[in-house]
Amino acid sequence: MIGREDPRLRDRDGLGRKLAEAARLSAAVLLAKRAARDVKLKSDGSPVCSADLAADHAAKDALARLLPGFPVVSEETADSAAPGAVFILLDPLDGTREFLAGGDSYCVAIAVVREGRPIAGAIAAPEMGRLWFAGEHAFVQDFAADGSVVGAERPAAVRDLPGEGPVVLVSRFHGDGRSDDITKTMCCGKGIPMSSAVKFGMIASGEADLHVRCGQTMEWDIAAGDAILSAAGGIVLTLDGALPRYGVVERQFRNPPFVAASSEALARKAIAGDPGC
Repeated sequence: MIGREDPRLRDRDGLGRKLAEAARLSAAVLLAKRAARDVKLKSDGSPVCSADLAADHAAKDALARLLPGFPVVSEETADSAAPGAVFILLDPLDGTREFLAGGDSYCVAIAVVREGRPIAGAIAAPEMGRLWFAGEHAFVQDFAADGSVVGAERPAAVRDLPGEGPVVLVSRFHGDGRSDDITKTMCCGKGIPMSSAVKFGMIASGEADLHVRCGQTMEWDIAAGDAILSAAGGIVLTLDGALPRYGVVERQFRNPPFVAASSEALARKAIAGDPGC
């Protein structure tokens, strides 16, 4: 087990870059398995295919090399792994329905969690060729189909709220009435449909402003995005106004409803507009 004072934890940007490498390599496997259609349903009703499993294997191999000794809690093996004071949360294919539907906003998401909060994260979207990662600071970079980087990393930062109001990203396949009601109070339109943790990256790099999710999500769906968005100047809050906690085995790694926003003020405005409060 990794201790709280492991020297590798002191360089959070270095952790972010190692997660980014693992995410890129795993994302390349997803792209190579793009034609996978051998879908099965897991016990919770969510789909899984050979691409999920191949990307999971690739990510774990890379993490074992880059961050040896870190426990890994993955979507695909959560029942057989336990979080410690420091551990990694891995989603090898976030947005499986998007992947199977031929869309482009699916991704690999990886985070390092220390004492319940993510301290580094990476999101790699292979179809988009976009990589977001962070430790103390947030970055965005392009990468190729083989997982190699293209060009230099660039700082990522949230933008000031546009005068016409926030651009809101909504879940393409997992809409719910409560989230829709909050979205309607925050923008004139219905929001822009998008899948997976890519939504966090878009807000972190100043391309959108808000995402609300009241339906079921799991910790590995949002931990990397939380780390990246927080480092970019944004925030993720649960709808009771608290920071999300990770590694909560008692709730089987399920998240409470949350809002991801480019600023705390915007997040709290969205929470105040929640008809369920």
